[in-house]
Amino acid sequence: MAWFEKNAGGKQGPDGEPEKTLEARMPAVKPILVAGAAAPAHKAEESPPLIAAGLVGYLYKGSRVSGHLSFQGPARIDGIVDGDIQCQGALTIGESAEVKAKITAQLVVIHGKVEGNVSAKEKIELIAPARLIGNIDTPRLIIAEGVVFDGDCSMGVAKQKGGVADSHSVVAEIAPVAQSAKS
Repeated sequence: MAWFEKNAGGKQGPDGEPEKTLEARMPAVKPILVAGAAAPAHKAEESPPLIAAGLVGYLYKGSRVSGHLSFQGPARIDGIVDGDIQCQGALTIGESAEVKAKITAQLVVIHGKVEGNVSAKEKIELIAPARLIGNIDTPRLIIAEGVVFDGDCSMGVAKQKGGVADSHSVVAEIAPVAQSAKS
């Protein structure tokens, strides 16, 4: 009498052994996350932090990039970057990030360390424990308590005047307005 083992499908391979399922034949592979794709379900301690929906780029902690980065939508950086960053959306620099770059974006939110000039069309937010060593150019700026900022800030007044804005030019502009309001 011959002994046969049946697998779930009851099929046997050509050598008389039960056929292995596709999962059993495939080697264990660690999944690669692509920005914009759904994150696979893993145990919390194994998986990297979940990517916020809508990001076009995400550099995880431990990533190191040198050169020019260009994002055509919102992005987040938690790794190390040295070079130049351009973002056509919101750029978030995470707490673990170390960036030495010129940054240009619509909106910039900094939680980590940045060394270089930062320019935003809408707003720049520095949230503790952020450290920014460089100049800022933006129409709106928010700096939270506990942030280190060492640099100059331009918020558009100097560009409108064609020179350096000082307290005298601001007072000179307010005085005629105040006089015309009285009459």
